Amino acid sequence: MEQKRFSKRNLLVGLAVILVIVLVALLAVFQKKEINPTLGELSADPTTAPIAEETPEVSATEAPVVRAYLVVTVGGAMYEPIPLYENGFYTVRQGEDMINVIEVTPDSVRMRSSTCDNQDCVEQGVVSLENREKRVLRNMVICLPNQVSLELYTPEEIMQLMQSMADYAGEEGHE
Repeated sequence: MEQKRFSKRNLLVGLAVILVIVLVALLAVFQKKEINPTLGELSADPTTAPIAEETPEVSATEAPVVRAYLVVTVGGAMYEPIPLYENGFYTVRQGEDMINVIEVTPDSVRMRSSTCDNQDCVEQGVVSLENREKRVLRNMVICLPNQVSLELYTPEEIMQLMQSMADYAGEEGHE
């Protein structure tokens, strides 16, 4: 009797996990969000042509020294950390009317421009490794109308963030 309950529970958990995976996949298909930081474009519309505006380039012979990482979240979807090794720009495009331009340096980020009405995100200024502890939003710049947030991390903090996300995903799979 104990063995049957355990097997039924495992079956239910397995089916629940499969259902969650299918729902996430369907959500991703319908939202069509993607990232291609090598082209300088974060896009919610894959049919939009990528915009490469002074995007950082790396020499194949030199390994860049990364002092900071940028994590971009759009509409609740967190994208892979972008290493900051040179001055450049990234564009977050959600359809035709929601566009945010991010300016980066090796140790800072700022929202250079936005199509939002209030421009609070642009006025939040630069987040740098030096000033982020003194800022009200600390390491973040947030554009509420366009649902875009920027976070500046050190390499050590990125490792901790990635590890905590992996631990969280592992815990979900074992419940």
